[in-house]
Amino acid sequence: MLMHIVHLRTHLTKVGSMGVPFDDAAADGLISAARDADGVLSAQGVVRRSAAEAAMSEFRGSYAELYEQACATEAVDRMRLARTFDDLASQVEHAKQQARAEEARLASVAAWDARDAERDERRQEDPVGGGITSTVEELFDPRPSDPPVRPPTVAAAFSASQRVRTSSGAGGSTSSAVPDDLRGAVATARSCDTALRQQVELVSSAWLRFTASCSWVPIGTSSFLSGAADLADENDSDASWIDHVAGAFEAAGSGTLTNRALDLSVVPFLSFPGDDPVSVLSHMDPEVAEAWLAAHPAILQALVTTPPAWGTPASVLTAIVGAVRATGADPATYSEVLQQMYVTRAAEKTGIDLAGWDTSKGAEALMGQVGGSYEYYAQLYLENPDFTWAGMANLVGPDFAAGFLDLHSFRDHIGVIAPLVPPEYRPATDVLAGMSDDEIAFYETTFLDMQKDIFFDASTMHEAYLADGMAGIEELRAAGLLAPEGYDQRDSQLAENTVVRAWQDIDAGIASGDDALLDRGNAALLYREQHDTIQPSGYDAMLDHGPTGPAFTQMLGIVGDASIPGAKTLGQYEGGVSVPVDYVPLVPGVQGQTETWYVPTGNIADFEVRWDYIANDTLPAWQDLVHDDPDRARALVGASVPERIEDRRLDARWPELVDDLHDTEFTWE
Repeated sequence: MLMHIVHLRTHLTKVGSMGVPFDDAAADGLISAARDADGVLSAQGVVRRSAAEAAMSEFRGSYAELYEQACATEAVDRMRLARTFDDLASQVEHAKQQARAEEARLASVAAWDARDAERDERRQEDPVGGGITSTVEELFDPRPSDPPVRPPTVAAAFSASQRVRTSSGAGGSTSSAVPDDLRGAVATARSCDTALRQQVELVSSAWLRFTASCSWVPIGTSSFLSGAADLADENDSDASWIDHVAGAFEAAGSGTLTNRALDLSVVPFLSFPGDDPVSVLSHMDPEVAEAWLAAHPAILQALVTTPPAWGTPASVLTAIVGAVRATGADPATYSEVLQQMYVTRAAEKTGIDLAGWDTSKGAEALMGQVGGSYEYYAQLYLENPDFTWAGMANLVGPDFAAGFLDLHSFRDHIGVIAPLVPPEYRPATDVLAGMSDDEIAFYETTFLDMQKDIFFDASTMHEAYLADGMAGIEELRAAGLLAPEGYDQRDSQLAENTVVRAWQDIDAGIASGDDALLDRGNAALLYREQHDTIQPSGYDAMLDHGPTGPAFTQMLGIVGDASIPGAKTLGQYEGGVSVPVDYVPLVPGVQGQTETWYVPTGNIADFEVRWDYIANDTLPAWQDLVHDDPDRARALVGASVPERIEDRRLDARWPELVDDLHDTEFTWE
């Protein structure tokens, strides 16, 4: 019997050491704190609503609407938080019940184990009598359930909503209020906010005790405490905001002010704790946002040092640039956000998604960005006919876009092109027919990078000029945005000077109506595009890409042409190779035909070859069209870009391509 008592005590000690780590007192403390917080927050509704209604009795205009929206948002968020606290209390109560059930199960199993050990002991002491007795007892004393009670996960999530505290573009309208009414509402709100913070602190302390002493319970999402703190901060910001609004009316000595005056008066004092500054700025017009940034220099510096992501609204970027300009900073220190502002302004005009412009996605996925670029160039030219570079870029752009799309079927097209070129080109066509998928992807990405680089560079310059004329161009130079990447100091300065002179010519041409100056300036922009923007990282990279680079770029000159009336292909510009076929060679003269192949000998990727062709054929054809038939030029530029891209696909222009590559002239002399 003594052995049994020792065994039982030892077993119970082990059960105690393996008991459920759950402190009922800590759980009760959290339940009580959460329920109290729910009650306090819910009861504040009447008091807050009464104070807001009093403030609204003489409050009019956009700021009255903002205040009403802020009060409504506070009420919704406060009740959501109250429900979160109530739900948390219910979850903890359930966890407490489950912990008790698990404790009871463990105790029951421990007691049965003790009884079973006693039966085993009797069997050993008296195998016959004790064994029979123990066996009979077991029939009426089955082992309790073994599966443990699953602990419930306790989770509570809450996030506060952001509130708008400026008129967001309604600056020309007015707002009016009685300052004392507003200050009365502020006093009530601050009293309620103090109570809110006290309740949140009590719940926070209880939560820490619970999580420390109730480790049996898994903890899920627990953002409710940080969210509650954010709600309190938002409420504080509202109270400070309305207090400054009241002060602005008092300082003006009038109960009525323009919304713009109110915006500029209160925005320096606004804080948006926990909110993304870009999100905050997106709710303000640029002038108001600029004033807010000026009052928060640390945030301004952070946004200049690390500009917002691509896809950020131009209004936000304009505010950042305006605020940093006002500090007298060197443009070189804010060059990145300066270019981003101009590129984003351009992109927003035709709905280009800058955030998704990743050239590794391939041409099919980026047709929105590619087509949008050419639509932007059309808009530039149609609204500013002196920007003839943009009109030309729009006309030839769909030719390149069609080429991007044709790359994946390029190997198939080579089989059709090969018979149309002289035999000496067959080694090149054979190489291209065997291109790997990786090589196709390389050329596709390189083309897409070239197209994107042109848009970024050109839109930056055109938007800067549209905004500030030559001062805008000079700021780009000071920011280093006119210096091509990878150039040494001498070549970089030469490129900068060249493009600045181009814009000086355009500026003077616009002022004087001198077409010669406009032609020269726009031609210089075209030279920059071809020589500085896409030659080093584009055409040079393709030409040097072994083993297919030379053959691929040669083929570009064979199949490519420009959609400009009067322009020739590269092969036609060079003159082609003519071979006479004399049916009757013994008879003087030529009785037969002359076969001419317009297959270029120069490589289009070679800058000297390409620029000679552009400067002496394609560009003059465009300039003639602009000067001699401007209405036709505008009609061509204004035509649908997607339709023009489809029309320029290889499958759609085989007859034209064959005609461009080969000519037969019959003669009988």
